[in-house]
Amino acid sequence: MFEQHLQYLQDNDFKVLQLKTMLERLDNDDLPNKCVVLTADDAYQSMVKNAYPLLKKYQMPMSVFISSEPVDKKYPAMTTWQQMRSMQGDLMQFYNHTMTHPYLLDLNKTQIKTQITQTQNRLNQELNQHNKIFAYPYGEASLEIFKQVKDLGYSAFGQYSGVVSKMSHRQNLPRFPMAGDYAKMLSFKTKVNALPMPIKLKNINPIFTQNPPTLELEFFESLSKHQKANLNCFANGGVNMTWQGDKSVKIVAKKPLTERRSKYNCTMPSQQKSSYYWYSIQWINPEIKK
Repeated sequence: MFEQHLQYLQDNDFKVLQLKTMLERLDNDDLPNKCVVLTADDAYQSMVKNAYPLLKKYQMPMSVFISSEPVDKKYPAMTTWQQMRSMQGDLMQFYNHTMTHPYLLDLNKTQIKTQITQTQNRLNQELNQHNKIFAYPYGEASLEIFKQVKDLGYSAFGQYSGVVSKMSHRQNLPRFPMAGDYAKMLSFKTKVNALPMPIKLKNINPIFTQNPPTLELEFFESLSKHQKANLNCFANGGVNMTWQGDKSVKIVAKKPLTERRSKYNCTMPSQQKSSYYWYSIQWINPEIKK
């Protein structure tokens, strides 16, 4: 399926950028149309055996977020530092995914800093990798963790769906999952052609206190009746949507969220053929055991 994804990107003239290049161009508001970035979490041996040969075949780069301790302990399933050095270059880069892949919400600030800085030190030592780019284990974080990661100088990625834009929170950047059922071609095509929802992005705490939580979307411009009717939002068990005029809508799940990690996804057709606006938020309930 991965090769089908790469073939589609090639056949449809997508620009596949290195992650660090995307972030630099995002800062300059200079992203090309139809561009994507490929990422993966955890440097398993499948990177060497399956992904890297296809990346070479199609000449498309990928960035991999690694946890350093499993590599240092030479777990058989993990890529070795030597293998990473042999792949690192224009087609493969490796970035920070903490030392032991913990649930950061269980750690204090000192422990979180150790998890991040220790792995950055290992990346520096083994791969001469100094770019401060991070992905949260399990996609879990809070407003406090976002701030700490920012103070440490990192851009950071979650594990929830969405399109990166100049409005995106630099310590909570979205990524579309493309594994399992999410990897099917129809889903893949929809996601790589998606556009950022035209809303004012707010710094929302993923840790909610009211269950189910309420999400409010505020659009830049008033929506037509047709657009309002075609804004669809999803959560397990469905959602209730309450419009407040033509620019603001409140979304709340019909039932309490029962998983540790839950999502609200919203889509709306755009004026571009076969393209949808997309917005997603991941909610986290730390009281639910892992």
